Parts: sequence; C-alpha cells; structure tokens
Amino acid sequence: MNSQMYDLGCKIKQLSGELAEYLDTPGTGSKYNVLYHHLDDSHYMQKYLFYLLGEYLSTHNPSIKNDLLSFANLLGQRSVGIAGSLDTCIGLVYKTRSAIITLMETEIKENKLTGEYFIESIKLLDPLLNAVLSSVINHYNDILFATKYALDESTEDLRMTLKELAELKKALNEATIFAVMDENDAYIYVNEKFCEVSKFSKDELIGKTPYILNSGYHPKGYFDDVWNDLSAGKVWNGEILNKAKDGTTYWTDTTIIPFIDKAGRKYKHISIQYDITEKKRTEETLLKAEKLSMVGELAAGFAHEIRNPLTTIKGFVQLLTETTKETVFTKTILDEIDRINSIVSDFMIFARPHVTDFTQCNLTEILKNIAKFIEPEALLRNVLLITDFPDEPVIISGEKNQLKQVFLNIMKNAIEAIPSGGFVYISMNIQPSEVSVTIKDTGVGMTEEQLRKLGEPFFTTKSTGNGLGLMVTYKIIQDHKGRIDVKSDGPHTGATFKLTFPRIQ
Repeated sequence: MNSQMYDLGCKIKQLSGELAEYLDTPGTGSKYNVLYHHLDDSHYMQKYLFYLLGEYLSTHNPSIKNDLLSFANLLGQRSVGIAGSLDTCIGLVYKTRSAIITLMETEIKENKLTGEYFIESIKLLDPLLNAVLSSVINHYNDILFATKYALDESTEDLRMTLKELAELKKALNEATIFAVMDENDAYIYVNEKFCEVSKFSKDELIGKTPYILNSGYHPKGYFDDVWNDLSAGKVWNGEILNKAKDGTTYWTDTTIIPFIDKAGRKYKHISIQYDITEKKRTEETLLKAEKLSMVGELAAGFAHEIRNPLTTIKGFVQLLTETTKETVFTKTILDEIDRINSIVSDFMIFARPHVTDFTQCNLTEILKNIAKFIEPEALLRNVLLITDFPDEPVIISGEKNQLKQVFLNIMKNAIEAIPSGGFVYISMNIQPSEVSVTIKDTGVGMTEEQLRKLGEPFFTTKSTGNGLGLMVTYKIIQDHKGRIDVKSDGPHTGATFKLTFPRIQ
C-alpha cells in the first residue's frame, strides 16, 4: 500500500478526534452498537463517517464497506425520524466530503500528496460517499412509498409526509443542482441552482430535454447507456460535461434515480448533480504538471548528451568552410545544428534545479514593448493589433525575460493563426489581488481535442512547429504561480488565451 494514501487515511481519521482513539482501542465492542446510541448527535455521526473513510483509505479493508452500509442505513432512519431530517443527512455527507477535499488540497500544497494519489483517493472515496447518499435517498423513497398507502387512513400521516417532502425539496434545492424529468425525459421541474449554473431560465428549460445542455463531448452511445439503465429501473451515476447557454462548459457529478410504477415502468426520474468543474480543472492541471516534471527529469541529461557532439560537429563544419569553398550543404548543416540547439534550449527550462531570480516587473510596460516589437510582422500578414492597456504600472513578481517569452509566444501564435487577415485583441483586467491578460484572435480556432492537448510535449497545430513553444509557456506560467485558460468554440471561430498572475499591491 502506498505510504501517501496510508498517511492521508490516518489524517482523515484524526478529523474524528477522540472517537478514533476510542474505536481503535481493543475491547471497545461493536462499532455499530456504539454508533446506534448517538443517532441524535450530528457531530458524532460526522466524526464516525470520518473514521470509516480514513480507516478504509489507510487499510483498504473490505469489511469497512459493510460498516459504511450499516452507517447509511442508520442515517436513512435518522432522515425520517424525529431526531433529524433528510437535509441534515445530505448536508452531513456533503460537509464531510468538503472537509476531506480541503485536507487533500493542503497536503498537495505541502507536497505530501502527489496528483496521482489525489486522483486515486478521490476515485476510492467518491463511490463510498455516493453509496452512502444513494442508500439514504433509497431508504427515504421506501418510506415515502409505504406512506403513500397510509394517506387515506390518517390526516396526521399526510401532514407528516408533506413536511418531509418540504424538507426534501429544501435540502435538494440548497445543496444540489436538482431537476425532475417525465417519462419522455423532458424537464418538469428545475431548481434555482440548475438555472444559475446552466444560465437558462426555468421557462427556457421546462418541456425541453437534457439535449439542450449537450456539449458534444460525449459520444451518443454514452447517453444511450444512461437511458437503458433508467428504463431498467437502475440508478445511474457518472460525470457529464454540459454546455451552458453562454457557451461555457461545466462538469457535473450526476446521479439519476428512476421512479417505477406497479407495472415496472418508469414514469419519471430525478437528477441530483454537483458542480465538479474546479475538481476536473485541478485534475487536468496536476496531470500536466506531472508531464512537465517528467520532461524536467530528462532535460538536463538530454541537453548535455546532445550539445557535446553538436559542438564538435559544428566546429568541424566551420573549419571545413574555412579550408574549402562554402557550399549550400555546409550552410544547411550549420542551420540545422542551430535549430537543434534551439530545441535543446527550450528543453533546458524544464531542467532541475532551475533557479530564477524574480523581481518586480511592470506588466504594462512588458506588454506594450512586445506589442510594438511584433506589430511589423502582424502588418505583413494583414493583421491588426488592437490593445487596451492601463496608463499606470501594474506590478507582478517575475523574471522579465521569461514573461516576455510567454507573451511573445502567444501573440506570435495568434498572428500566425490568421491566414488571410484579421484582428488580435490584447487587453488587461486588473483585480485587487491578481491581473489577467486576454489575447483573442479571429483566426482558425481549435477543436475540443486540440484544446485538451495544448501544452503537451511535441503537440503543435503548425506544420513548421516543434510543439515546445506552448509547453515552455505553460511551464513559465506555472513557475510564476499563474494560470492559463484557453477557449475556442471550434474551427474558424478564433481562440482566446487568458493568463492570470498574482499582483503585487
């Protein structure tokens, strides 16, 4: 078992405080019985959940899953009992997951947890939490189904059911992106959070199917499988990339629960979603960082082994041109040697250790100088640069030459992406703690596949490129504690690069 995952599990157990020490002591009896006597204490329930999740992550003991199911059953009873309500139970699971994510982010920042084991831990913990949540909701649905047949006998039962349904609606509205669909998969109810995330109004969504949010990312067979599971009465859980009304995309962790009539036919289903866009971005950033790290480990040795023989070859070729008449072949050899040296120089930025002296840099001045420097090339290509920079200095911490290289790479790419004339817009947005530079072109645009591969080694959309320019750019931005976001609506729609850096007040 990996030590990182074991240490993380132990730290999650520590969130349960003195309970972990008590339950780990031999002779304390059944953990299930201990829990049963504290159903009214929500803090104790959360501590117990921390303990079980931490124990499973550190030991991978299959019996812990059974303990979690027992916990879920008790939690389901609590959701309809006098001692608590469903929104409290859902909130307990949600707060527990949030606390664990916060702990894991702290571990990553302190370099105690790698991106690989962050993702592996999420893959282990999320199914367990989803199982707990599904069990609670299923238990609740069972109670409601049984209550349905008792409504004619007691008005008191009716009042209790209406109260519980109100609590359920409140919990789902506040904690989730919630929707109800009919037998034809058309929306008959969406909550405010659904509208907030999707940018559609309720009137625009009611009567429409989820196809209105289709981003085109998933193949058609993906949703066919969803529909088949629901038609068979199965609960479906997975991740979906949706497209909002304004064209932006967002990821959701989605659970869809079908409602089945006496004849076994689905007559409606509910969708419970959580916005996991930031989580997916974090995973993508960590994966790219790991790729850059791998290149860094190879760079130093690669550069040394290549440059030594290149220096010797270049020296002999230059000596040859001095003793004999220079030919097109010797000039070609020297040009190609210089090109290889340029590629090696690009690789050297990833070499470790790499010490850079950061100073206070005037971002406004850097951008103005780069725009002025590259403007002649833009005009030759019939491209007009339109800039919007503030008059006052905007100061960030960085290495001036590296920052110039970043903006020069992106502006040059933007110009080259416009084959028959167009515009490149360069603007700056200043916030109290950070500053963003947006470079937008009216060029050929990019596909979803190309967007996903940006920054990967040797990936390029240009016939003459080597795929290292943007890779170097991503590395420099990472070293400056910045971030880069790239958007394009597809081919022939242009592309927008947004670079954000921490600002010095």
